[in-house]
Amino acid sequence: MKKVSELMDSRINATNVLVEMNIGEYEELVKDVVQKNEFQRRRVRSSKTIYTLLKEDLLKECVIPPIVLALTNSEIDLHQGNDSFWIMLTGNKDHLVILDGLQRTYTILELLNELRSKKDEANLKKLMDNMIRVEIYVGLNRLGILYRMLTLNTGQTPMSLRQQIEMLYLDYRSTSIDNIDLIRESEGRVANGISQYNFRDVIEGFNAYLDRDELPIDKADVVENIKSLEKLSKENQSTELFDEYLKSLNTYIIKVDRLCEQKEIGDEYIQLNGNPFGKNAVQIFKKPQAMSGFGAAIGKLIDYSIVSSIDEVITIIEDLIVDDIYDFLIEINNSLIWLKNNSKKIGNAQRTYFALFFRELFNKDVDGYLNLLNSSKTALRKYQAQNM
Repeated sequence: MKKVSELMDSRINATNVLVEMNIGEYEELVKDVVQKNEFQRRRVRSSKTIYTLLKEDLLKECVIPPIVLALTNSEIDLHQGNDSFWIMLTGNKDHLVILDGLQRTYTILELLNELRSKKDEANLKKLMDNMIRVEIYVGLNRLGILYRMLTLNTGQTPMSLRQQIEMLYLDYRSTSIDNIDLIRESEGRVANGISQYNFRDVIEGFNAYLDRDELPIDKADVVENIKSLEKLSKENQSTELFDEYLKSLNTYIIKVDRLCEQKEIGDEYIQLNGNPFGKNAVQIFKKPQAMSGFGAAIGKLIDYSIVSSIDEVITIIEDLIVDDIYDFLIEINNSLIWLKNNSKKIGNAQRTYFALFFRELFNKDVDGYLNLLNSSKTALRKYQAQNM
């Protein structure tokens, strides 16, 4: 391996180092990265023909476009020779991320394994000696990684915006309060338990709290995505604030589960009205629309000095009541059915409804205070008054 050049990227405050290395060195460097690193996406299976051709090209010693890596460890001395730089790279494998060239990397690793299984030593040696160019961004933070991933992969298989948001808040996922289990999209698990939540849904609710806005981030343009990510990063926000928000959400879910005694909408209602928004209280309030409304409502109530803090909201939750469980489940589902039939953007309407619902529920100055049934009725009336 040898360093070819160094350039400063002032946009993301990182140094770009261009190196040349053979494929054998590249395999040693990244073979574990694709398995362990939480930033990486899954293998794309829809382009087998393209990657079969790439394997053939690699055996013919073609020159492939540079692969782009990020080294998140900023305590790196770039003013060192090739051998020392290589030792530094291999010693920091856990800090490496593939920004561009993940599918090429999978193809290279698969081809190496195929040649080894066939005991094709001649082609294996030729491939391992084949030189490639690798760009390495040194010292990127989480936002810089996402920025470069977006700009480098425009027009290719993109990460969903939810994945991008998950990555920004990845540090918050380690919370261990109240036995809460946060499940990422890539894990393939279902959040069925009372204190299990989809990480992306919780993050949408937390962002609604930070922004005091229940409406979702919905930016199709890459540049607008980046602006949203810059806003979302909020590096000055503490993990403790996220923990407080999550504790309040979990406290509410547990409380309504106990209040409603796990009762569900009956078959007669379903036959008459179709599938409800949620058969029981937990199903209703663990939807992302409800979580976003919950976060936005708390934020606005704090801004208006109606409640002093998230801790006060937790105290209020303990005093919630429901006059009649079935009346409440029917009323809130009826409201959501009305929104579905009378709104152009149903999801946004549902989020706004839940924001109004929680503002009623936690506001001691209004009639719906503490009462689930009354708040569900008033929230729809207020939505209709504001939007119809």
